[in-house]
Amino acid sequence: MVELHGWALIRESFSTDSEEDNIERIADSLSHEISKLRMDDRQLRMDYCNGEAVVTATKLANHFSDDIKGILRFFQQIARVAPGSYGVLYLYNDEDTDGFDNAFQVFVLSKGSFTLHRDPFLSPYIPTVEDI
Repeated sequence: MVELHGWALIRESFSTDSEEDNIERIADSLSHEISKLRMDDRQLRMDYCNGEAVVTATKLANHFSDDIKGILRFFQQIARVAPGSYGVLYLYNDEDTDGFDNAFQVFVLSKGSFTLHRDPFLSPYIPTVEDI
């Protein structure tokens, strides 16, 4: 089982005095990239809330798939093109071979980076979320 949940607030810069002149162009470009992934908009989408562009991602699958790889690459792209963006993406993959088979992986988007962290809240998956 693979489970992915995430969100990102899209911002051009992390400077408090930035006017973010290019944010509309950046958001349009990211929307175009979402459409190229050809995913159901219930799984990956961009919305606007109170004038801010927000990306949300949710994917449940039996196995780690190209869709999930695409979402991870898309969040990396957000870090590159909109370094002021921030958010988190939680990933659970019970077939993981890098030590996360019983844990959520937490990817943190902040200040132009997209980094992997161990989850302190819902891991270990068994027995924190499910019983054996």
